[in-house]
Amino acid sequence: MTTYSFSAQVGLTPSSQTFELVQNTRVFRSSLTNAVQTSGRKGAFWRTTATFSNLQDADKGRVQGFLAKLNGQEHRLEFSDYGYDRQGTAPSLNSLVVNGNDQLGSTLNADGATANKTGYLKAGDYIEVNNALHIVTSDCNSNGSGQVAIPIAPPLRSTPTNNAPIEFVAPKSVMMLVSEPKWTTQPGLIASFTIDAVEDVLA
Repeated sequence: MTTYSFSAQVGLTPSSQTFELVQNTRVFRSSLTNAVQTSGRKGAFWRTTATFSNLQDADKGRVQGFLAKLNGQEHRLEFSDYGYDRQGTAPSLNSLVVNGNDQLGSTLNADGATANKTGYLKAGDYIEVNNALHIVTSDCNSNGSGQVAIPIAPPLRSTPTNNAPIEFVAPKSVMMLVSEPKWTTQPGLIASFTIDAVEDVLA
């Protein structure tokens, strides 16, 4: 299995895209009283459907070649939320790293931030660590030592290594196709593509 970067190898932006975090929750309803209980489980994952409309010539060929190279679900693709617009005050120079071993859960401790920055990362920003994409769930500030506690969803699935890099400038998700790739062609050799992919939670 090989992972290919869509951005690096194709370099196109979708005409439209849905990007969602699919939560693993369950609802239990009493047949006697209709009372409802809910529970959350591990196993949340990202899903996207991206449409590329009216491509011609080299653009069309790059997408066709990339999808064929994935060989269905054998290989993986790095894919982004193309509507992402980072709101935090963190500089574009990415210097964040994991701060400490044995981290799990919904908070990631990091250092390497610019000291004493309010809203270093803000709710809705993305980070990528351990080949996994996470969304920041509330604003977080850096302290005088350049440390920041980042609240995230979904929770960490595995423990990142101390000093592992944290990507927040161009974060992406490692995904796999849901179905075999296909495209429609119109007169004038114009083609449109839809990529339907889900996160590989074991990447």
